[in-house]
Amino acid sequence: MKKEKSCGCIVINNGEVLLVKHNDGHIAFPKGHIEDGETEEQCALRETFEETGLKVKIIKGYRYTQTYFVKQDVLKEVVYFLAEKEEGILQRQEKEIASLGFYPYKDALFLITYLDTIKLFKEVINDMKKINM
Repeated sequence: MKKEKSCGCIVINNGEVLLVKHNDGHIAFPKGHIEDGETEEQCALRETFEETGLKVKIIKGYRYTQTYFVKQDVLKEVVYFLAEKEEGILQRQEKEIASLGFYPYKDALFLITYLDTIKLFKEVINDMKKINM
């Protein structure tokens, strides 16, 4: 069985979350494949910047994972970090991203495509309440 790994950020700004609509149509958080020699956090920061034009700050202690089969013989692990927008202007990576924007949490729950990602974001929302974010 082949394994793949991607990392990304769940970016929060002023009570809203950043969502990207990929060119294939699904809506989720920015993420991408980890490169050789890269840490999970380095990958997440790089991919978030490449896909959205934003520099973000990872909030330590809030790491989330998803595992699923992308094909019958390919198991994918996705690692997300909770992060806050630091600087930059939203600018989509045209090669991969159809659109992007910040959305209120409740709206995001209806926009996210996959149920496992909705479940993960509900966990993130609960964690944010604990840290008054």
